Amino acid sequence: MAIPDLGSPMSLSDEKYLSSAAYIAGASLAAPDCEMPGFDPLLCPSPEALLGRWVRSPKKFVGWDTYMEFFGLAGDKSLQETEEPQEHVFLEFSKEKMRILHRLPWRDGLDCEYSIPIDGSAQPIPPAMVARAASSWKVNDLATWAHEWDHGNDGNPLHRGLRTEQKMCIGGTNYALRYWRSMIRPGEIRVNVEVTYADTGKYAVHTQRFFHKIDVNRIYSIACASGNLNRVATWTHGGRAVRLALLPHESNMPSGWKDFPDEKRWEAAEPFPSAGRSSGPYLTELRDQARDLGLWICVGLVLRAASDKDKFALVRGIALIGADGWLHAVHSDTAPAERVFTAGVGDWPATQRARPLGVYDTELGRIALCPEAPTTHTITKFGAMGAELLLVPPAAGSSFKEDASSRAHLALCAREEQPFHGARTQYELCGPDPLPPPSAPSEFWKMTVVKYADGNLEPSVQELRASELPDCLKKMADGYA
Repeated sequence: MAIPDLGSPMSLSDEKYLSSAAYIAGASLAAPDCEMPGFDPLLCPSPEALLGRWVRSPKKFVGWDTYMEFFGLAGDKSLQETEEPQEHVFLEFSKEKMRILHRLPWRDGLDCEYSIPIDGSAQPIPPAMVARAASSWKVNDLATWAHEWDHGNDGNPLHRGLRTEQKMCIGGTNYALRYWRSMIRPGEIRVNVEVTYADTGKYAVHTQRFFHKIDVNRIYSIACASGNLNRVATWTHGGRAVRLALLPHESNMPSGWKDFPDEKRWEAAEPFPSAGRSSGPYLTELRDQARDLGLWICVGLVLRAASDKDKFALVRGIALIGADGWLHAVHSDTAPAERVFTAGVGDWPATQRARPLGVYDTELGRIALCPEAPTTHTITKFGAMGAELLLVPPAAGSSFKEDASSRAHLALCAREEQPFHGARTQYELCGPDPLPPPSAPSEFWKMTVVKYADGNLEPSVQELRASELPDCLKKMADGYA
């Protein structure tokens, strides 16, 4: 059964709709007709071409700020929602149905696998996703959706593709949320999102987001560095290219900075970034290098802190920078040993609420950051969120030889070889009842911890009993102890 009382989609006679930035960006001639509209065989020769990992771009969108305002999100909350990683791993795809592993790492490492019939029938939104919802799902107390192929017979080229529909009630007003997926080039899918008043079909808000196909590489090398990253980008180890450079704590600070007066120390420190959009001079230069070299970088920093008690407060931080220059993560140490630092807040902006720990899905696996060698308790918390790689920056002032002692080869476990972690849920269809965890090749979740100690870069594989991870995640949700 279809979802009732959705009203009509946005009309080409609605001047407000026609003047929206998202319509202007996407309106053009209709795409060629085909069996799966929106997925032109010249761009997508078979459904198998869709299988794999699709990642929502944090910086390519149209009209998203207006969309956020519609749902009552502004400022940092809007930035966090805009840049929140979201992944669709297509496991099966046909004209009749698709099976997706939906990954939302900022929401406690959420991994939710479900199947969707593409027949227009109303299905429950998977409860594990609703429980950690934001924006449209946060206000959608009806929690159902329907998926169907749309040939764009209303003459609107944006209404052509795989259509998803939801009904929402916000402040007593009924709305219809519709979005159309379509492949606009090999490796890129556009999602055209429209919200209308259900009673009239009139324009409420309109946006577009974009997903890119990016595979995960699980076999590569990493290296410690404190100098010329141009050299690091050419290194190999064990026949595998170095993909990630690990830089020491306090990399942005001059020698002897701890003896400076408070104000001079604060001036030398890096301004705290604004989500992924802006950063201070040191991080900006490092991000440019990462993009130019195609190199991932994990770096220890001293950052300026916002404090009512001390206007020159500093925190010890870690930043994770992607090979495209994107700033994926900033972690500030919550319990620094040195008095020169004030206590930080943990991971940012990877949070739906305040918490010290976060995980980040990347092309190098699901990564976590830690300022010191982690305790068993910390490792277990990261395992509950499905972390595969835990990075610890070298101590401040570390120097490294340009040989095997500063390099390491990694081979992360394939996803299908791992048991379920604490935030992994599987449904037969969309819900409502989860399936029991399937039998796995191992009862242990495997996570690689990388730290530099005694003159050597040391990766070690930690094994965590999978049956204990859901309980650990529940305790974290009760207060992140």
